[in-house]
Amino acid sequence: SAVSVLILAYQAIVILGLLSFSLILSRILRISYEDHQAVENATKLLKEFGLYDVRDKLVKFLSKGMKQRLLLCMALVNDPEVLFLDEPTSGLDVESARLLREKIVQYNGEGKTVFLSTHNMEEANQLCHRIAIINHGKIAAIDTPENLRAQSMDLQYIEVAFNKTVEAGIFSENPNVVKAVPAGNKVRIYTPDPSAVICFLVEYAKKNDLRIISLNTMMPSLEDVFLKLTKRKEAVL
Repeated sequence: SAVSVLILAYQAIVILGLLSFSLILSRILRISYEDHQAVENATKLLKEFGLYDVRDKLVKFLSKGMKQRLLLCMALVNDPEVLFLDEPTSGLDVESARLLREKIVQYNGEGKTVFLSTHNMEEANQLCHRIAIINHGKIAAIDTPENLRAQSMDLQYIEVAFNKTVEAGIFSENPNVVKAVPAGNKVRIYTPDPSAVICFLVEYAKKNDLRIISLNTMMPSLEDVFLKLTKRKEAVL
């Protein structure tokens, strides 16, 4: 469908520091709404974002989390069909970050489109249906989080812990093992064939009178995929 309204949310809010939340939202709304509707919409958003009780305070005296919530209110105030957000949860406390993520999911669930720029891989995995990895201004890959990980199955690994210390290098000799590295009290084994390696580990434990304490097969994370595609060069999601 056609984009009826496009709102850009900027991180910089210094110029608004001498205004109150409610005044900022009302002034934005009056561009396209009658005054009574402006007040109604501003009030609704302030309550949803937990800002209503501080609506008359000056922005410059409030926390970064509250300022970030205000920015999202400003972006949503005219009910845009498309929303661009740049690092919306960067530097926020856990509670504020969770609230913003919940609101983004809610907004998207209402049929609106959200473009999210972030370096937070876990956040991208939680919020995005499709992810584009950009390297030096060019799209290195674009797909669903699941498909991006599936394209990098050589990065999957097994983490195993025995009841005794075992050198990781021992497992590198197996033809199904790409590499094996220590990971705390565990050994992390990268392999394209987890089933074969698990069978090998069970047999190894039996032959060497060892007991397997824990064993987990791990899919490649988005961070793994990101580093593989960008070859550890500077990039952005």
